[in-house]
Amino acid sequence: MTDQFQLNPVRTGMTLTERVYTTIKEAILDLKLQPGSPLVEDELARQLGTSKTPVRDALFTLERDGLVTKIPYKGTYVSEISVRDATEIFELRAVLEGLAARMATDSFGPAEFAEAERLLDAADEARDRGDREAASLFGAQFHGLILQQAEIRRLKPILAKLEEQLRRLRRLSDLRQGRLEKSSREHRQILQALRDGDPLIVEQAMRNHLRSVVVDFAEMSASEAVKLSLPHEELVS
Repeated sequence: MTDQFQLNPVRTGMTLTERVYTTIKEAILDLKLQPGSPLVEDELARQLGTSKTPVRDALFTLERDGLVTKIPYKGTYVSEISVRDATEIFELRAVLEGLAARMATDSFGPAEFAEAERLLDAADEARDRGDREAASLFGAQFHGLILQQAEIRRLKPILAKLEEQLRRLRRLSDLRQGRLEKSSREHRQILQALRDGDPLIVEQAMRNHLRSVVVDFAEMSASEAVKLSLPHEELVS
């Protein structure tokens, strides 16, 4: 296990195992623990200031979540994200969020358009100052605004189940040169479609946007094998 980061000791509040699970999980989702990184129980326990038992329990749950892979006689690793996985997740998201966008069209009024403009402007400003994480977050909030206006109660928990893998994929794809700029253009196309008021065009604009994300991810994977140069950050507990 490399020393590219330092896990902070966990604090009380949840049970110890829950806190350890949450800390490691957040590190994986935020790419502080990158795909393929080894997860050594002794080292994790040392950084977290715990015994190995809660670490072992947390890794078992993370394996069940699909975020950790155990290879017999070799060790435990952060799960890789294959192009096939990415395609499956984003195809599902394209269908579901396309539906949400279509259903939200008639619910958008002056307040919603103003909020959408604010979020997209904030995303552009964050990107221009080099804060890719903030830009991605504002983009995700734009998507959230549309989902909120769709008012499809059963859709939210389904998308929430996808969110954990989406979060890693979103951060990975946003690292590709020009991806945030492309997302900005696509988001504004969605917003213009909402202004024009044709639900089917809105749905198609959303689907096109999400499918373009996975295309960029596949191209990045092929050219760079998803070997990322990320800043070395401390993991927060």
